Amino acid sequence: MENITRRLTKFFMLTLNIVSLSAYAESVSDTKPAQVMFFGSFHFSNPGNDIVKMKTIDIHTEENQRYLEDLSSQIAVDAPTHVLLECSKESENKINQNYKKYTKGEYTLKTGETEQLGFRIAQKAGLSKVVCYDADQDLPYGELLAYLEKHSPERKKLLDENFEAWGKRFSDMHASLSLGQVLDKHNDPIEDKINVGSYILLNDIGQGDNFIGADLSSKWWSRNFRMYANIQAVAQPGTKVFVLGGQGHSSMMRPMLELDNKRETWDVRRYF
Repeated sequence: MENITRRLTKFFMLTLNIVSLSAYAESVSDTKPAQVMFFGSFHFSNPGNDIVKMKTIDIHTEENQRYLEDLSSQIAVDAPTHVLLECSKESENKINQNYKKYTKGEYTLKTGETEQLGFRIAQKAGLSKVVCYDADQDLPYGELLAYLEKHSPERKKLLDENFEAWGKRFSDMHASLSLGQVLDKHNDPIEDKINVGSYILLNDIGQGDNFIGADLSSKWWSRNFRMYANIQAVAQPGTKVFVLGGQGHSSMMRPMLELDNKRETWDVRRYF
C-alpha cells in the first residue's frame, strides 16, 4: 500500500511539473519579442559640423515632401508603438511640446529628420508622444588631429584626403539619386560596413603612446551602447519600436540588435 502511495505521489508530481512546464512554454510563446527598426538617415538640416563635409538633397521640394508623407504613412500603417528620436533626454519635454502642437495643426515642421520623419510617423500612428534616446559624449577629434599634425603629418594628410573623398562621394550620391534612393543607401549593409570601418581606420593612432585613436573609437562605441541601452528600456516584449537616427549610429547598433535574443529586427529596407 505504501509503495502504491509513493508511486501515485510521484505520478502526480510528474504530471504537475509537465503541466507547469507546458503553461510556462505557452506563456513564453504568447509574449512576442520587441520588434525594432533602425532607420538610418542623413541629417536633413546639415549645419556642416561633421568631419565629413557633404551637400545634401533638398527635402523641401514638392516631390520630396510628397515622398516623406507617403513613406511616413507606409511605416505608420504597420503600427509602431513607439517612435524614438536622436535627441537628448533633456530636450524631450520641449520636443514633445512641439509635437503636440503639430498633432493639433498648430506647428510647422522644421527641416530636421526628427520632425520631417519622426513627427509625421508618430502622428500618423496615433502616438501621444515621441521618445529621445541619445546619450551624447564628447569625442576628441580635435586632439586626435592635433596629435597627427605633430607626430604623423603624412597620416593626417591621408586622413584629410579620405574625409574629403567620402564627402564628395556622399555629395555626388545626393545630387544624382532620388530621396528614396538616398535613404535606401543610408540603410545599406555595405554602407554600414564602410561607416563602422572608419573607426577601425583611426584605432591604431597613438598606439604605444597615448592610444588616442583607440580611446576615441571606444568613446564612440560607448555612446552607441548607451543609446542602445535607452532603446532596450523602451523595446519591451510586445512593442514595435521605430528608431530614427544618423547612419553613424544605426550602422553601429544594427549588429547589437542582431545579437540581442530578446528583440527582433523590423526590416527597414522594404519601405524604400
